[in-house]
Amino acid sequence: MEMRAKEERLLLRRTPAGIPVIVDKLPYSRSAAVAVYISIGSRDEAQDKCGIAHLLEHLMFKGTEFHTSKEISELVEAAGGEMNGYTGKEMTCYFIQTIDETVATAEQLLAEIVSKPRYEKKDVEMEKKVVAQEIKMAEDEPEGYIHELLARTAWEGHPMANSEGGSVECITPLGLKDIQAFNEGNYRPPNLNVVATGNVDVDQVVSWATSAFDDLPRSNQRAVRHPPTFRSGIKVYPREGDQLYAAMGFPGVAAPHPNRFVQSMLGVILGAGTSSRLYQKVREENGLVYSIYAMSIPFTDTGAFGIYFSTSSENSKKVFQLVASELSRLKGEGLERGELARAKNWLKGMIVRKLEPTDNRMYFLGEQFLQTGKLMTEDQILQRLEAVTEEEVARSAVSVLDRGKMCVALHTSKKEGKRMSSLLESLDI
Repeated sequence: MEMRAKEERLLLRRTPAGIPVIVDKLPYSRSAAVAVYISIGSRDEAQDKCGIAHLLEHLMFKGTEFHTSKEISELVEAAGGEMNGYTGKEMTCYFIQTIDETVATAEQLLAEIVSKPRYEKKDVEMEKKVVAQEIKMAEDEPEGYIHELLARTAWEGHPMANSEGGSVECITPLGLKDIQAFNEGNYRPPNLNVVATGNVDVDQVVSWATSAFDDLPRSNQRAVRHPPTFRSGIKVYPREGDQLYAAMGFPGVAAPHPNRFVQSMLGVILGAGTSSRLYQKVREENGLVYSIYAMSIPFTDTGAFGIYFSTSSENSKKVFQLVASELSRLKGEGLERGELARAKNWLKGMIVRKLEPTDNRMYFLGEQFLQTGKLMTEDQILQRLEAVTEEEVARSAVSVLDRGKMCVALHTSKKEGKRMSSLLESLDI
C-alpha cells in the first residue's frame, strides 16, 4: 500500500514474518525518527499488576546484552540523537530520533533495547522507587491528574480506569520474574510494529526490521480486550486547598468510528483555542478561570468526550452553570455563522504545525495505526475534516452531550465536593 502527499511518501510494508513497517519518507528533512510500538498497554495488565507495563518501559533502558545503559546513552548522543519511551492505555513505544546520517546507529541500538534487554534484580528494585516518585509527582499536579480521575470515574471496574503509570501498591510487590514474564509474553510478534519517519530509505528500514525482529519467538499470549461501560455519576477526590479541578465526561466514539472527525470538531467549537465558546464565555467574559477546554478522546473500542477546568471554590457554581448554559445553547440553537469554518481552519492548522517535527509524525502514525489498523496521510485527514458539516456537528452535540450519561470527577476539598455534588445533581444541559 502506498500513499503520496506532496514530496512525502507514506507506505505500509510488512516483514516476511508479518511485522507491520510504517515508513513516512520526507526527503527534505535532515532528521529521522525510528520507533517500535508494542500493542500492549495498561489496559492489558492483570489487575494485581497494574503498572507493570510502565515499569518494564523504564527497565528496558537499563542496558542490553551488548551495552550498558551509560554506553547506550553515549552512543545515541554521539550520533546526534535522543531516545525515550512512553506507556499508554493501549500501547508502549520505544524510539530514537536522530540526524539522517546516523539513522543506522539509532536502528541498531533500538533493536538491542527491544529484543535483547538486560535487567537485574537491583535494577527492578531501583526503578520501582523511581516509578513510585513519578506516580506521586503526577498526583501532585492536579491539572494533569484530573484526566486520570475522569478515566477512573467513567470506567470504574475496568482496566481502562487504571492509570498508565500504575499505582505504588501494585508495583511494590513486582519482582524480576514478573518483569521477565511480561516481556517474554508480550514483546514479540504479532505485538510489534515499526515506524520510521524523516529522511529514511524505505527498503533499508524494512530490511532492518526484518533482521532485527523476525527471528523473535512469537508471543503465546494475546490480549483479549472487552469494551468498558461508561458510568454516569459524580465522584469527589479530596484534596487540600481552595482550588477546584473538574472534569465532565460523556461517552464518545472509538478511533475507527466514522464520526471521530465530527466529534473532534465539536471539541474545537466548544473548547479548543481562545475563540472557542467555553473560553470566551467563562474566561474572557466572566474571568472565572485561567484554563478551560474540551477534547475528544478515542481508543480502539471506546471513547470519551471531556470538558476540563479549574477555578476557585467561590466561583465553581457559576462556572458549572455557564458551561451547562453553553452546552444547552449549542444543542438547542446549533452552530453560529462562520463558526464551523473557523474551527476547521484552527484544527487543520494545529495538525499541520504539529506534524512538522519527525518525532511528532512518528507518534501520530504509530498511534493511528494501532488504534484503527489503517493509515491516513495528512492530506486525507484534512480532507475528512473539511467534509464535516454543520448538521453533523449539531447532531453530534445532541447525541454526545447527554445529561443522563454525564460523568463528573471533582478534585477539591471534601466540603466543596459535597456542595458541588448537590448542585450537579440538578444541573441541566
